[in-house]
Amino acid sequence: MQRVQPEISAIILNYKNPQLTAKCVEVLTRSLEECGASSQIIVVDNSAAETAGELRRRLPEAVEIIENPENRGFARATNQGIRAGRGEYILLLNNDVFVNSQCLKTGLDYVKEHPQTGIWAPQLIGGDGRPQVSCARFPSLKSAFGEYLLGKQWNWYGDLFEWKEPRAVETVNGAFNLVPQPVFDQAGWLDEDFFFTGEDLDFCKRLNQHGFAVIYDPRCRATHLGGASQAPGKWFRDPYLHRHLILYYRKHHRGFTAACSAMIIHLGLLLRRVLAPLK
Repeated sequence: MQRVQPEISAIILNYKNPQLTAKCVEVLTRSLEECGASSQIIVVDNSAAETAGELRRRLPEAVEIIENPENRGFARATNQGIRAGRGEYILLLNNDVFVNSQCLKTGLDYVKEHPQTGIWAPQLIGGDGRPQVSCARFPSLKSAFGEYLLGKQWNWYGDLFEWKEPRAVETVNGAFNLVPQPVFDQAGWLDEDFFFTGEDLDFCKRLNQHGFAVIYDPRCRATHLGGASQAPGKWFRDPYLHRHLILYYRKHHRGFTAACSAMIIHLGLLLRRVLAPLK
C-alpha cells in the first residue's frame, strides 16, 4: 500500500545529546498536532555508536531514526534526512530549537501563498527571551575586514529588531528552515564540503542564484538555546567557522575577493592569538 505523503518532513540531527533531541521532538510533535499538519519526523543520529540505544528509548516509535556510527558532519547527515523525507515541505530543525504551533502554521501558510519561497524562517530567541540575529547579508570582502580586523559586524541589518513583517533577506540562520521539497530538486541539497557551519550560507546563496526568496518572518518566534554570542576566545578558536568561511569565499567569489578575504581571516586570527594572552 502506498504511503500518504505528509505535509511536513522534519529533519533533526542528534550528536551526543539524546535528552535534548528527545525534548525537541516532544515539543515539535505537540506543535504539529496542534496546527493540524500531517508529518514525518526523522532523526539522524551522528553519534549512534554512543547514543543509539538511549535515543531509541527516549523517542516515540513513530519517529524514524537514521543511525551513523561516526559523525558525518551536519550537511551530509542532513542530506540523509532530506533523501528520506516524503513531505511536501522539509523542516530543517536544530535539536536545540523549540517551536510552537502558531509558528509552524504561519510558516506553512506563507510558503503555500508564495511559491517562489526557497526558505521561510522565523525570528529566533534565546532561552532568556532575547532576540538573536537570525538573518544577515552575504559575506563580503568588507564584512570580512570588519569582523576579523575591527570586530564589526558589517553584514548585519542595522534595523533588524524593528522589523514587523516578513521580508526577503540574503541569508538566514539554519536552525529553523522550512523549505518546499521541490526547491532541493532545483537548487541542490546542502554542500557536503561544509562539514559543520557555512552550509546554510552556501545554501542561501544558491537559492538566490536560482531565483528563490529567502524569507525572514519576525511575526513568529522559535526558542533557540544555542546561538548566543560566543566569548571571543571561543570564537577565534572554532576551526570549522573560519575554514568554511574561506571555503564559501572560494566557491562564490574566487579571484581577488577570495584571496583577500582568506588573507584577512588568517591575519585576524593571528592577531587574536598574539593579543589574547595580553588580556
